[in-house]
Amino acid sequence: MRTLRFPALALAVLAAASASAADATWTAAPEAPLTGADDVRETRWETSRPPGGAYDHIRVHRYRTAGPAKAALLYLPGTNMNGQVALRDEDHNLWIFLARRGVEVYALDYRTAFPISTGVQDLGFMAEWTVDAFTEDIRVAAALVRRESGRAKLFVSGFSRGAFFAYAYAGVEPDGVAGLVILDGPFKNHAAAPFDRAAELAKVKASGWGSDVSGPMGWENREKLLGAAADNPAGAALDPKFSTVGDQVSDLLYNAWGPGGLTNTRKQTKVQNVSRLLVGYDRWYPAIQNVEGRAIASVVDDPSTKVDDNFGKWTVPVLFFGSTGMGADFLLNGIYSAAKSGSKDVTLNVLEGYGHLDIVVGEKARADVFEPTLAWILERAR
Repeated sequence: MRTLRFPALALAVLAAASASAADATWTAAPEAPLTGADDVRETRWETSRPPGGAYDHIRVHRYRTAGPAKAALLYLPGTNMNGQVALRDEDHNLWIFLARRGVEVYALDYRTAFPISTGVQDLGFMAEWTVDAFTEDIRVAAALVRRESGRAKLFVSGFSRGAFFAYAYAGVEPDGVAGLVILDGPFKNHAAAPFDRAAELAKVKASGWGSDVSGPMGWENREKLLGAAADNPAGAALDPKFSTVGDQVSDLLYNAWGPGGLTNTRKQTKVQNVSRLLVGYDRWYPAIQNVEGRAIASVVDDPSTKVDDNFGKWTVPVLFFGSTGMGADFLLNGIYSAAKSGSKDVTLNVLEGYGHLDIVVGEKARADVFEPTLAWILERAR
């Protein structure tokens, strides 16, 4: 493995930028084998975040196996997702696949993992859970990863909204990033799109600042349906139109975002696996980030934030995977964000017939995503 060396000035700048982040006080749970994948060990750290409300916390999960590590990767989940293992086999979980091959994975729980009570009514606290606030949370988590891994530069990966945050973090701390692994998510739009920020913010405020992943189905019904498909897809359907609960959920998910958009359960993904992933989601997410994300994506440099100040001039290597199921604009935005970042080291992978979630739990994800990701990381970690 090649030893990474950096100019003294670059290291000094990075150290100064990370000083406040490194000062965070973390509580740690002892390292323990991961149930269902006993050779993989998990450690958890948790810290509070400003302004210090009941739900202002983040958590980092480390997944690794015995033996020396070859690289460290900070993983940023998508909307309503978290850093807890949902699937415990390496064919359907990138973290376990990488951990078994010498890449320590540090997966983040956003603040959304903490308002877990279904009785939460007032989501006004989410008005403070902005893009900048979450990016600073990531910077704090990255400081922990550097401390624990002993590495000055980290690989950073994100899925969906996590891809957006991978770019955002690279925008504020580029000297600390060895490379970005972007899983089906954009940062900038390939074409200009009219956007009235003030009007959209007013809508978010009127709706109570937070979005509920369960939608009109309701949280309890969502949990019951997905839980049944996760436990036994051959079990009785809850809707008499279907022969099994697996068929019911497969049809629901296949059509959720247009045919095969969310997940192509007919060709790419087993309904039991995607149900196991979905049933572990966080319930709430700050809707203000939808507005801020659109504002950032719509212009070259959004004056309200620093996360995109140097976009187009970045030198961080980028590995991109994009699904076709989400439609041409979403895919083009993902390709554009990687290609126009400024990096001269960009690898683009378009996965035909993939839905959004298939990139992380699909039957071909190991061959099409996990193995190329490992090879790409190891090539740049030498």
